[in-house]
Amino acid sequence: MPVNQLQKSLWLSLMAIAALLLTALLPAIHLGSYTLKKVDLLADIKADAPVMAGLLFADSIAFDPARDSVIEVIPEAPKDPYPCPNGNCLEDFSPDKSTLKSFFRALKQANRKQVRIAFYGDSFIEGDVLCGSFRDTLQALYGGRGVGFVPIASEVAQYRTSIQHTYSNWEGYSIVGKQSAEVPLGISGHAFVPAPENEAEFKPARKPAKQKFDNISLFYKSAAETMLHYVVNDTLEVNDTLPATDHLNRFILKSPAAASVKLSFTSPDSVVAYGLSFDTKTGVYVDNLAMRGNSGIGLYAIDTTQLKQFNQYLDYKLILLQYGLNVVTETDSTDYTWYETRMVRVVNRLKQIFPNTAIVLIGISDRAGNLNGKIQTIPAIARMRKAQRKIAQRTQIAYWDLYTAMGGENSIVKFAEAKPPLAAKDFTHLTFLGGRRLAKKLTDALLFEQTRYDKKPDS
Repeated sequence: MPVNQLQKSLWLSLMAIAALLLTALLPAIHLGSYTLKKVDLLADIKADAPVMAGLLFADSIAFDPARDSVIEVIPEAPKDPYPCPNGNCLEDFSPDKSTLKSFFRALKQANRKQVRIAFYGDSFIEGDVLCGSFRDTLQALYGGRGVGFVPIASEVAQYRTSIQHTYSNWEGYSIVGKQSAEVPLGISGHAFVPAPENEAEFKPARKPAKQKFDNISLFYKSAAETMLHYVVNDTLEVNDTLPATDHLNRFILKSPAAASVKLSFTSPDSVVAYGLSFDTKTGVYVDNLAMRGNSGIGLYAIDTTQLKQFNQYLDYKLILLQYGLNVVTETDSTDYTWYETRMVRVVNRLKQIFPNTAIVLIGISDRAGNLNGKIQTIPAIARMRKAQRKIAQRTQIAYWDLYTAMGGENSIVKFAEAKPPLAAKDFTHLTFLGGRRLAKKLTDALLFEQTRYDKKPDS
């Protein structure tokens, strides 16, 4: 039979290649002064291996020439196209990073209608020490005149500079005080029942001079018709009958632009008064809903129906929550898991009641105490910050780190020792100057977030 020369040639070639490959496994051979170098048929291919590995396996694996093996490479997280420029930014824990979408859209219409912000907090923000400057800045940018909602009575009325407020003969109920099933609490967590010879007077802030109230609204409930007497500008006296209502009602006082208003219930029966709102039809309004001693958990005590009825009138676009200082102590060593659990319930309930409202949790501020003879940040602050950030994560809202905005560890000490001082010597509360500084930080964080939102293609 004829021999298949092609097949024979193929087998010889394969045997030669196999022999050469086997020689690559042999080490270099030394014969006297001569060295037979190691033969490596694949040397040219191996030289390109790292490049090929980078091309073929860039997303998952890579070739390591030193170990002659393939190793796993963890891909980098996508970079934020609008990174925070100075560390003073919000963290948005919502799945699509759109917590503040409704608020930013509302701001674009502030020249046509009100944009309302509820600023809940404790004694850190009472007296408008921080809210006042925050409100002033937003109103300078987006319009609006007036301080918004003000409770009928307040233990810091004489301390507040954004409005002049005096009152007498009111029985108060609140989240942290006396409560009654017959007296449902209002949006601020307060409610007031008029006693004989009751009175409440309001005047605009002393500075700038010649300010006046534009619109004045009273929020109340009453099972029977109630007589309201009020005096505008110390001269115009008005007697009005408030209609009976089994739900929250808003009564708009009939008055011209007012430099003062003094009101009283002449024959109170079943009336419950909550507060007045001073505003106009357009612009931004920040309602300071501070309550000394409140940890934030107390917000759960406000009736759901009451909150919904208030929101029908006020239509909040943003809720800010500033709490924590009434929980931490110098000697407390808890991890605040209990606080986290209860505040998650509070925030989730607010999300249900205010479904179209953005919510931002403001982390605890710095607070110092005497530790081993030195005034410094108390250890509980770090644990509370961790708990509050987890609250925001679990409820998928936004978070602002106030502690970092202040300057971090021992910043409250620096605030208190500044000239002029930015904080009180209790190393907890701010002066108005310190409040102005932190209000700017909060405003900057919100406005930067708005800039990022406006740059998104789908905004």
